[in-house]
Amino acid sequence: MGMSRRDLLRGLTSASYWDERRAASRLPAGQDILLDPAECVAWGRGLCDRCEKACPEQAIVFVGMMNPRIYHQRCTLCGDCGPVCPTDAIVLRPRPRAGKEEAL
Repeated sequence: MGMSRRDLLRGLTSASYWDERRAASRLPAGQDILLDPAECVAWGRGLCDRCEKACPEQAIVFVGMMNPRIYHQRCTLCGDCGPVCPTDAIVLRPRPRAGKEEAL
């Protein structure tokens, strides 16, 4: 017959179901997400909150009304924020290696 309603709800509320979905949509290892204020519409050029609404972990928070920030300690690198950005202000870059200084 199929799955009962109770079994379906148990499956959707189990931690493994959501962990598997999140793991499948993660960015490649060694990547980082950055928000470029020069490209972002919300940084003083207009109203936009698409990235904040798209983030399932609430890792993008607006400071004031027009200054979005990505809180990396909350970010799971799912990548849901990038495709909804109208100006491609959210970019991927290789994560710097620990202990290696960047050239100025």
